[in-house]
Amino acid sequence: MRQRKISAKASDDDENNEKFTTASCLPKNSSLPLKKIFILCLFSRMFNSLVVQAYFNPDEHWQALEVAHHISFGYGHLTWEWKKGIRTYLHPMLFATLYRVLAFFNFDTPWFMTRAP
Repeated sequence: MRQRKISAKASDDDENNEKFTTASCLPKNSSLPLKKIFILCLFSRMFNSLVVQAYFNPDEHWQALEVAHHISFGYGHLTWEWKKGIRTYLHPMLFATLYRVLAFFNFDTPWFMTRAP
């Protein structure tokens, strides 16, 4: 592949635009660096996830949480998909691990168990 020759005008334009980065189009000496913006977005998302109550499909949660409870504590209802082994335990194991940690620290009360996931 041949390289193009850069004209003098193009290099002048580059000097005028050197205070901007190509990746973010923000000034290099911005008052809010990208790390601070990321942290602000992360904390606002975490706050939002704890405060906002949104619509959910109860069956969707039941299929993971009831199975996780059965894995952690040895009792609970399993539907035929779980009894026949046609569903994977990967997703419920995430919650089962959380339930076991709660039980280890004696926080396995209904209040914590329903709000933890």
